[in-house]
Amino acid sequence: MAPQDNHPEATGGDTPPVRPSLWDRFEQGPLVGSSTLLLLAATLIMLCEAGARAFFSHSYFWAEEAVRFMIIWGFFLSLGAAGRGGYHIRTDLVTQMMSQRLRIVSGVLAALIGIAFSAILFLGSIPQIHRYYTMGMLSESNLELPMWAVFMAMPIGALLFAAFYIRIFFRAIKGNDPFAEDADGAAGKF
Repeated sequence: MAPQDNHPEATGGDTPPVRPSLWDRFEQGPLVGSSTLLLLAATLIMLCEAGARAFFSHSYFWAEEAVRFMIIWGFFLSLGAAGRGGYHIRTDLVTQMMSQRLRIVSGVLAALIGIAFSAILFLGSIPQIHRYYTMGMLSESNLELPMWAVFMAMPIGALLFAAFYIRIFFRAIKGNDPFAEDADGAAGKF
């Protein structure tokens, strides 16, 4: 009876599992967890607000604003992790027909465009935040949140998005297909 190829004995022993990097643990732990909690809290507030309107004819002025801000923060915190997980929209019909070398070149180009977009998003958000900070602008509801703090989601999200595209860029420079799925099904991992 011959050993099977996927059996540890066939390869000469157990190979230790690859330990996730510190960034991987941060991204998949607190970052995705925070984003998920924000989106769940926004959903819960929306449902409570809808129930209060339907059953008690009462509306909470702060609820719509809180939901909006939670969704904004949840979205921007998950930009990089969503790209790394392969959840960004991609049209791979053409890239599947490309050679490996051409896929790498298009991956480098896509990464450079993504980095440029992230830089524009980051640089474009700084004057807005500065203006809100210097004006002391607060949110409209009785929450009275400082608007500069709410809009900090944009530069933070831009940095997380840039981190994803920088990883894609280095993966392509190493000669790997930057958007290929790994064994665990996640695109863009090293």
